Amino acid sequence: MTERGFLDVAMQSAHAFRAIMQAVARPGRVLELGSDLEAPDPLLSSAAAVALTLCDFQTPIWLAPELRNENVIHYLRFHAGAPVTDEPGKAQFLFAMAGETWPAPALLMQGTHEYPDRSATLVIQVAGFAPGDVVLSGPGILSSEPFGVAGLNTSFWAAMVENHARFPIGIDVIFAAPGLVAALPRATEIRLLESV
Repeated sequence: MTERGFLDVAMQSAHAFRAIMQAVARPGRVLELGSDLEAPDPLLSSAAAVALTLCDFQTPIWLAPELRNENVIHYLRFHAGAPVTDEPGKAQFLFAMAGETWPAPALLMQGTHEYPDRSATLVIQVAGFAPGDVVLSGPGILSSEPFGVAGLNTSFWAAMVENHARFPIGIDVIFAAPGLVAALPRATEIRLLESV
């Protein structure tokens, strides 16, 4: 099995960082996150790029059971230097797959009103994006933005509505699809559509 991190760490991590930050600044906007890294299955290269860009030895990672294998753990430890924890409540970054189970957002690091940045980020691997699940509004969105993610259901979006209600504490979410990234910061208001 071939796997590698960024070939040009400075250039490619800077490119990935810009794409991720633009996604966070413009919730619901799907952006390209191209990179030539190769991650071990079942970790998507886009999710790996998020990990290698945002995680280091000070950011514990939790992996959902579907993603947790020795190759993925070794890859993240080697390329990001990040410790992998078994306790989701102690992780700053959590990686999961759409349609699978992961801890309820309220059980993850929420930050505090004094330090809201001390919260968790949930990175969800998804097959793709399509408008139609919810309508987003709030900071970074001119009026409203239709948004949809393959494999997520009403219970996920209901949990995100509750997460937003806790703002400024709560978690942030990054969606990683093949070659693409989008984000759902806790400040974003979510309106569920009938079809969800």
